[in-house]
Amino acid sequence: MRVSLLVSALILLAAPPVVRAARSKCDLVVNAEGIAEKPEHSKSCTDGDSACDTGQGADGICQYHVSLCFKTAAKGACAREEIEGMSVTAGPGLEGLVGAMTRFKTNLTADSCTEPVDVQVKTRGKRIGRTVLKEQGPGKRERYTFVCRPAHKVGGVGGTTFAKDIQKKIFDTTCATEFCHGTGAASGGLDLSDGAAYANLVGVLATNEAAKAANLQRVLPNDPADSFLLLKLEGTLAAGQGVPMPLVGGPLPASAIDTIRR
Repeated sequence: MRVSLLVSALILLAAPPVVRAARSKCDLVVNAEGIAEKPEHSKSCTDGDSACDTGQGADGICQYHVSLCFKTAAKGACAREEIEGMSVTAGPGLEGLVGAMTRFKTNLTADSCTEPVDVQVKTRGKRIGRTVLKEQGPGKRERYTFVCRPAHKVGGVGGTTFAKDIQKKIFDTTCATEFCHGTGAASGGLDLSDGAAYANLVGVLATNEAAKAANLQRVLPNDPADSFLLLKLEGTLAAGQGVPMPLVGGPLPASAIDTIRR
C-alpha cells in the first residue's frame, strides 16, 4: 500500500502544471453610429430615431451602422496575435459583423477597426427586441447587446411602479426573505428589502468578479438586456458569473420577469 501511495505521489509531482490562458490585454470596442460609447456592452436605439437608426424610418427594425475596434486599456493598438486569437458569434441580424471581423483578420493593417457594416435588430411587435454579439478571446468572454425599442414605446407600461409592482409583489415575497436578500441576510451583500432595494440595484456594479470584469451593473437604467439582475433571473449568465436566481422555489414566472424588465 505504501509503495502504491508513493508511486501515485511521484506521478502527481511529475505531471506538468495546468497552464491557464493569459487574459488578453486587447479589448473589443463596439462603435455604433449615433450612440455613445458608454455603456460599452449595450447599444440601444428607438425604431425610427434618425440619430441611430439608419434604416427606413419606423418600420419595426433598428438598423445600426457598426464597426468593431480593438484597443488596449491605454487606448493603444492591439498586438496582431491577440486580434488573431479573437472571434465573434452573432445573434440574429448581426451576421455582418462576423464577415467584417473575418475580412479584418485576413488582411491586418495599422487600422484598429473593421469596416463599418449595417446590422439590424427587429422589435417584437409592441415589445423591445434585442440580439447579442458574443466575443471570445484568450482567457476572456464578453457579450454585447443590441436593443431596438418600438417607436411608440415611451417610459413605463400600464402604470407599473417599482414600489407597487416590483418591491411589494415580487421582491418582498420571493427575494427579500430572512434566508436570501432580506435585511438580516443580504446574501452576496445585496439587500432587497423595502427602502433599500432600489438604491442597491440601479447603477450599481455587480460584485461577482466575472460580471464586474464585464462591467455589468445590477440594473442598467433603460437597458434590462444588459442588467445583471435580469441575466440571473433568466439564467443567461456567462461562465463564472454565478448561478441563476432564485436559488429556491424555482424560476420566477415569466410575467414577473417581464414586470421587472419594464
